Amino acid sequence: MKKLFNYRGYLQFPLKLSLKMKLTVLLTIAALFQIQANTYSQNKKISLDFSNTSVETIIHEIEALSEFKFLLNRKDVDLNRKVSIKVEKQKIENILSKLFSNTDVDFEILNKQIVLRRSIANVRPSPKLDVFEPSKESTQLQITGTIKDQDGTPLPGANIVEKGTTNGTQADFDGNFTLEVVSQSATLIVSYLGFASKEVLVNDQSHILVSLQESASGLEEVVVTALGFKESSDKTGSTSSKITSDRITGSGESGLLNAMGAKASGVYISKSSGSDPGGGSFIQIRGASTLTGSSQPLFIIDGIPISNSAIGGTSINGVIQQSRVNDINPNDIESIQILKGASAAALWGSRAANGVVMITTKSGQFNEKMNISFKTSYSIDEVSTMHQKQNSYGQGVGGVFNPSSPGAWGDKISDRSGGPDDVNRSGGYFEGYTSGNLYYPILGKNSKETFTDKQLDQIFNKGYLTEQSLNVSGGNSDSQYFFSLGDLYQKGVFRNSSDYRRSSIRLNAESRLNDVFKVSVNAMYSKVKSDRIQRSNNVAGILLGYYRMPADFDITDYKGGYYSSSSASPIINRQRSYRNYLGASNNPIYNNPLWTMNEQLNPNDVDRYIIGTELSISPIKQLEIISRLGIDNYTDHRETYFPVNSAGFLGGSYRDELIKENQVNFDLIGKTQFSLGDSFSGSLILGFNLNDKKYLELGGQIANFLIPDGPMDFSNAISAEQNPFDSETHIRTSRGYSILGLSLFESVFLNMSIAAESSSTFGELSDSTFYYPSADIAWQFSDLNFIRESSILSFGKLRASYGVVGVQPSPYRSSTLYVPGNSLYGNGAYLQGSSLGSATLNPERKTEYEAGLDLRLFRNRLKTSFTYYKNNIDDLLLSVAVPASTGFSSSYKNAGSMENKGFEIDFGYDLIKSKDLLLSLNFNFNKNRNLVTDLAGTQSVQVGGIGGFMTIDAVEGYPVGVFRGSHYERNSDGTISLDVNGFPIADPSTDIIGDPNPDWRGGFGADLMYKGFSLNVLFETFVGGDFYEGTKSVMYNFGTHSDVGNDVTLTSDLVNYNGIVTPSGSTVRGNIKNFGGGDVLLDESFYTTLGSGFGSLKEQFVSDGSWTRFKELSLGYLLDSGQFIDYLGLKSVKFQLTGRNLFLWTSLKGIDPDSNHTQVSLGRGLDYFDNPATRTYMFSAEINF
Repeated sequence: MKKLFNYRGYLQFPLKLSLKMKLTVLLTIAALFQIQANTYSQNKKISLDFSNTSVETIIHEIEALSEFKFLLNRKDVDLNRKVSIKVEKQKIENILSKLFSNTDVDFEILNKQIVLRRSIANVRPSPKLDVFEPSKESTQLQITGTIKDQDGTPLPGANIVEKGTTNGTQADFDGNFTLEVVSQSATLIVSYLGFASKEVLVNDQSHILVSLQESASGLEEVVVTALGFKESSDKTGSTSSKITSDRITGSGESGLLNAMGAKASGVYISKSSGSDPGGGSFIQIRGASTLTGSSQPLFIIDGIPISNSAIGGTSINGVIQQSRVNDINPNDIESIQILKGASAAALWGSRAANGVVMITTKSGQFNEKMNISFKTSYSIDEVSTMHQKQNSYGQGVGGVFNPSSPGAWGDKISDRSGGPDDVNRSGGYFEGYTSGNLYYPILGKNSKETFTDKQLDQIFNKGYLTEQSLNVSGGNSDSQYFFSLGDLYQKGVFRNSSDYRRSSIRLNAESRLNDVFKVSVNAMYSKVKSDRIQRSNNVAGILLGYYRMPADFDITDYKGGYYSSSSASPIINRQRSYRNYLGASNNPIYNNPLWTMNEQLNPNDVDRYIIGTELSISPIKQLEIISRLGIDNYTDHRETYFPVNSAGFLGGSYRDELIKENQVNFDLIGKTQFSLGDSFSGSLILGFNLNDKKYLELGGQIANFLIPDGPMDFSNAISAEQNPFDSETHIRTSRGYSILGLSLFESVFLNMSIAAESSSTFGELSDSTFYYPSADIAWQFSDLNFIRESSILSFGKLRASYGVVGVQPSPYRSSTLYVPGNSLYGNGAYLQGSSLGSATLNPERKTEYEAGLDLRLFRNRLKTSFTYYKNNIDDLLLSVAVPASTGFSSSYKNAGSMENKGFEIDFGYDLIKSKDLLLSLNFNFNKNRNLVTDLAGTQSVQVGGIGGFMTIDAVEGYPVGVFRGSHYERNSDGTISLDVNGFPIADPSTDIIGDPNPDWRGGFGADLMYKGFSLNVLFETFVGGDFYEGTKSVMYNFGTHSDVGNDVTLTSDLVNYNGIVTPSGSTVRGNIKNFGGGDVLLDESFYTTLGSGFGSLKEQFVSDGSWTRFKELSLGYLLDSGQFIDYLGLKSVKFQLTGRNLFLWTSLKGIDPDSNHTQVSLGRGLDYFDNPATRTYMFSAEINF
């Protein structure tokens, strides 16, 4: 049997392209050449070449080639005048000077507006104009006026246009204007950015004073709905949070999920590990919504649902797996909308119980010349926190050195004589491959040398990241496009076997074929390669051996040859570890960290493409029909290699697997709008959805290699050691849906929807169709007459919503499965599984209610939002124990229920807001309470933790994820029971010993901008919640933690755990503690029994898990004008310095409590030999052409 898949190593960028990649590149190039041919410029530098052409034509051409718009009085400018002009990349000032030289026309450039006026010094009658001149019968009337805000401040540059014409002007610096209109019946439209437009009837007024009010609608945030449509957030009754592009890319995170952290209330994101490049992340919205299903929200990109699977991402050992949503290049993203409430997500039915994350990627602009942006980044990562090891005592037990002892309870290193160790050179020995040193059996330990710092230096160094991103965008009057290339490489803080590369390409294009048809395509391809390192609850993991290792062991020669005698031939490639210091045995017990890092391999190779196409047909103005097709496909090739002599895999092990997931999604949508008079309007959407998901896992594993150093090939093991595996699932879902939106007086907005869904995972005897209704209502009470003119309240909205969403059953669980196994007929037979299926399986159903208040105060400078929500999850899918008489051990069925309720606050305030200076503050807060209300008699459901050590469970009457383990025996008054020596007594039963769920979470940030400078800070906090210090607890047992390396001088006689009394005045190794019955001595007898992590009292290692983090700090400078920019022909250059995880405030030591042992599972708050967190410093430069 040959190797299933071929791994060829790393590429700087995929040079040998697959057929899919070739087609993508060819189509991209073709599309770019096709679209690029007729683009126009918005650049300030313009090229013109006209001969004997009217001024009007040239003005129109400048508007087409730039961002500038002209305002003029038709009597002031001769638009028919013929001129010739030829300029090449000239500034607009130079062009206008040439165009109006020797005329009576003056020009003024105000931002992107160009005002043309008759020169006061040289007034002459305006020539007759063809397109602008009114009929001779019209009577001209000159009007003057002043434009101010509600506080009386002039609004320079305000636009004044005669309604129904192009006749207009702009207010000067003092807000004054002059305009000639047709007659007294003319109406003026006055507008200014950020203010509500106003129509003023001239009548018989010759001077008009206009006061504009700041516009709430001008500050309306556009949100993306569950179907990918855009609408005003001020008109919705459901809750969502939006994260903009600059917030995502400004963090400098390599993965999309981590870039979202602390930026939205009610959304909790934490890393599986702080130091594994490309590692997956846990994301949860408004608490747990399922126990046995996926806890991931549904991710939708440009209207297409995609996978965020993390296959193997709940393992407590092995390597950190990736979150597939991180395959997307963050630089391609325009915004992220998080739909938190069930009402907003209900259209996705049984896929939306955990919320929906709507990703909108970037696009070009119509009538835009090609814009090119290049960004490069470089960052340095360093380990930010680790458990401190004691450096005072050596390997051994009972205060005596022993090189074969598992712990560091040996002699005091400083008391040794110094000099070389006494060794036996007459017997066996080990020759190290790294240094060539020879290691002999130790007879007496004399050396005072310790290696704690050297060990760290050999394992860790500074990691780094490099990233390059190229974006090209533009468009003409009918088409627009966005094209990007990205390449990111990250080297982890481990010196070897820890890196990650993501190379991506994207093309988004849209074309308006005519007034009826519009077509768009959004396509991306991503290539991800990485090598991960074994970690955590794993004797072959890198830190398990390191943290258990004594300070006086040198790990340098981790590999070499063992000679049983001076005349013997070597046994090659033996591993030398602190438990096997001569390599005499093939079992190292725990890996030497350098063996884990340099000899074991864990590469993976991912190819992924996501393609979405959309055809829009608008046969009449009020109707749009949309056909949307999306494909998400990825292939993940993983290999795991343990060479011979690896801990736990003494004969060697090799695993080769291919994971493939393909999802096809189709929507057919009809949209229409209607109105009944001026006060009532509405919209109706009808749609149909088909979704087809296929999953394949194919591979095999071999053990006990025939040739110890042979190739990673399936022929290198006998057939009995070859174990192929194959797993496939196929899920089909169909859904019909409808949305009715109603608006009354443009202040009350009601949305109602219903989705009807059928799925292949539903039980055969259950209802074939399940319904998911929702409704939300919003009332803009700030439109009331007595509030509308308020100087305090700018906008106010009350909202309420209701919705139902769900979770699908696991596939094929509606029937009792047959599984491979042994029988009387030998291997290869299939036996009936131990879990009884159910033909009546229903989806889990989550019903949620919420109410909220949105306010904008003090002329929109303060924005805040309050939301209360409560949801109930019924029909939880559980494996429930059944009587043995049934022939089964459990039954998979709808059996449980739980609830969440909470409160969210979002706050933003522009503390200082002027032309050159902006200082804004933002804050988000979330308090969620989860409760498991029914488990159908099941004692608990494990959702994380380590079986047989300390589990993390769902228990009826408690929040999801509580710690279950051994605990203190307590008296009736709640105090700890003590033995006769004053030490605590452990209760023989297990119980709830902690709750990792926080009391509340929040984020706080500030943004400061002064001219071209910007400063952004972000803090994140997690208050309350318990944390289990698993690594520290086991280090206590092995005597390696700094806490157990202390020397104390007793001031009184003290008893230890074995009942031995140490007299006053003695200096001993240990600590003094009072458990309630007086001081006792904690020494080796305690820390290796009751005080050990392996002991029967896990509760003692549960600590306060609160923390506050200085999450992000960035300082930037934007250079968009000046001689340097003009000389290079650039639009702008931006430089930015970013720091991440700069400081952490917590009572925990040696661990970042935001990382987690069980990766992306519901089990939180546990550390067990997990990889450390990192601190990052980044520099980036972005050049825009």
